[in-house]
Amino acid sequence: MQNFFGVGSTPIVFGDLLIAMVGGSPKDSPGVRSGEVQPNGTAIVAFDKATGKVRYKVGDDLASYASPMIEKIGERWWGFVFARNHLIGFEPESGKIDFKFPWRAKKLESVNAANPVVVGDRVFITEGYGPGSALLRVKPGGYELLRKDPRRDQSMLSHWATPIHRDGVLYGCSGQNEGNARLRAIDFDSGKVLWEQPGMGRTSFTLVDDHLIVLAERGELLAVRATGEGYQEVSKSDRLVAFPAWNAPVVSDGKLWIRGKKKLKCFDLTR
Repeated sequence: MQNFFGVGSTPIVFGDLLIAMVGGSPKDSPGVRSGEVQPNGTAIVAFDKATGKVRYKVGDDLASYASPMIEKIGERWWGFVFARNHLIGFEPESGKIDFKFPWRAKKLESVNAANPVVVGDRVFITEGYGPGSALLRVKPGGYELLRKDPRRDQSMLSHWATPIHRDGVLYGCSGQNEGNARLRAIDFDSGKVLWEQPGMGRTSFTLVDDHLIVLAERGELLAVRATGEGYQEVSKSDRLVAFPAWNAPVVSDGKLWIRGKKKLKCFDLTR
């Protein structure tokens, strides 16, 4: 049974495992609009990547749009899944769950979509429908909550674009709708807003050296310096693709790819 917005996460390969957020439901689960869709213990499913055989399935939660993350912290590997209702920390080799941290808006019409951001032993999560963001320090078997946004005046409300961390500053698009979204820089530790820039809608972006390559919702492309010392726009194009331009720009092998409605464009950066 799908959630309100369905699911859209990307599996990840770890060793001989393919780890996916499935988040299934029993066949007799109530419908999506009831708000009572039930999980069936398949938030995280690990398959043998060669045979497709299920190696383990754990986590009593529904799926989301965020994708599983695997990071090495200290002497061990950690898996993180930002599911429908929780951030789940687990051992990717065995599927053993270290913790479940609840984080979700109260609205039925909501989704967790941005991937967790891992910096050292700290994990940042954010969503765009209410609670905003939280920062945890993880440890085997549990976590310490370092901070979370207050009920009002959240520091980061990312609808779908995963924020980018660089030198203690977190860059993200904060806001649920086109009209209230802002490109924003916050202090990673405290959550203090360092600067914000409205007028681009819900942006997607990637980091190249010390610049953010930002795709505005209506198709303009910008280069913005990745600095906490105020918004510094280097360049801005005319509209290159049509609304909705919701996919992050991709830079690879000297080429820049952007996508909007019904159109994909590629630019040669080496000329």
